Amino acid sequence: MRLKMLLIALMIAVLSVAGISAQDAAPELPDLEGREITIAIENAYPPYNYLDENGVGIGWDYDTFRDICRLLNCTPVFEVTSWDGMLIAVASGEFDVAGDGITYTAERDESVDFSQLYQAYDETLLVREAEDRFSTVEELLGLPDFIVGTQIGTTNEITAHNVFGADNTRSFDTFGAAIEALLNDDLDAVVVDRPSAEGYIEAQGGMRTLEESLSGQQGLAFAFPPGSDLIEPINAAMNALIASGRWDQIYTRWFVSPEDLPDLEGREITIAVENAYPPYNYLDDNGVGIGWDYDTFNAICALINCVPVFEETSWDGMLIAIANGEFDVAADGITYTAERDETVDFSQLYQSYDETLLVRDTEDRFSTVDELLALPDFAIGTQIGTTNEITAHNVFGVDNTRSFDTFGAAIEALLNDDVDAVAVDRPSAEGYIEAQGGMRTLDESLSGVQGLAFAFPPGSDLVEAINAAMNRMIADGTWDDIYRAWFE
Repeated sequence: MRLKMLLIALMIAVLSVAGISAQDAAPELPDLEGREITIAIENAYPPYNYLDENGVGIGWDYDTFRDICRLLNCTPVFEVTSWDGMLIAVASGEFDVAGDGITYTAERDESVDFSQLYQAYDETLLVREAEDRFSTVEELLGLPDFIVGTQIGTTNEITAHNVFGADNTRSFDTFGAAIEALLNDDLDAVVVDRPSAEGYIEAQGGMRTLEESLSGQQGLAFAFPPGSDLIEPINAAMNALIASGRWDQIYTRWFVSPEDLPDLEGREITIAVENAYPPYNYLDDNGVGIGWDYDTFNAICALINCVPVFEETSWDGMLIAIANGEFDVAADGITYTAERDETVDFSQLYQSYDETLLVRDTEDRFSTVDELLALPDFAIGTQIGTTNEITAHNVFGVDNTRSFDTFGAAIEALLNDDVDAVAVDRPSAEGYIEAQGGMRTLDESLSGVQGLAFAFPPGSDLVEAINAAMNRMIADGTWDDIYRAWFE
């Protein structure tokens, strides 16, 4: 089991923290210089776009256009409009682009321009979960009196007319109204694109789709005013997202039904942190704990129904306390080692990193390890009991190493000219630079790539549950979102 976790983690590590991503290797993308891009949506077509319980717009369109604009340096402005006038408005230049799961057709291509296709789909029938009168189109057609619903002006309406006849079709202003009619027994079925059908099932329940397809494969694309200068940049950004794997992550988040996760039934999980190790965990100006560990465990517990309780403790006794069962899990950027694995259990690895030297911004005596070692007298700071301390001893010698209770104290000594450099994990070094300034890292690495993991008491029943939540977050892109918030 442990070997399997490590193999999974190594695959994750390749795309993780070392600062290497598929996007780094992609061709240079256009720079739109902060330009606002107006994006037409309905906010009534899950999972592409809809309102959450707080009235906030969410969905595939939102995530996709935000990522597109992140790559192109533009500002996405989502504007709500009705479906029946959307393509006319785009053709007239009222919006820069339309999302909303638009099917490409040759007829529509005469009035608007399209991006490359981004999704293939088929059309299906959405029925009530308890429907037992029919399970095929032929059986529905055999009923003496039936009505199917759909949305006006859509390709689904065309299909409904062709398959079931105009007299048996009721068209609504929105799919939401058609769904409501179905659930109220005013319709027998709704003709809809299969991805959107699954979105309504996820959002409202009480329904299912028929396996039978009403149409062959069709394709979705973004629609633009004729001659738009945005088509090529957005196509380029779409291809960059596809190449990096991010496109699949957003798709997974909104369209793939996830495997069942454990339900911890509101159980409190005590999480050991230092609150002194940015960007993983530290106190903000108001003394509130923030950082990657906080966001990650909040997201994990949202998935597996637990309550994260962050407890501050010193690093030097943290793993001993975990081994004794004083906490349920330790975060704090813990490096997996075989030696530590003898006393605590570990999650799968979640981040790869190397160790580096953190120096003052004005340091001009050395820029490499060899140049530092050549100085007649020098001192390296680090934190006691860490793998960084072991590295400092191995590379610079015990006599040249000063170990502090916290990395914060080592950083203070560096800024006060009491040590010449601090040996630290590179992500944490960047966190201290962001938080305090006045420092930089050397490009040179002190070690090969290592991996971080969460630590648990031996035999903990939380290891598998937290691994499952981590894998869900990796699959749906949440993991990358939290990483970007704290490390980029």
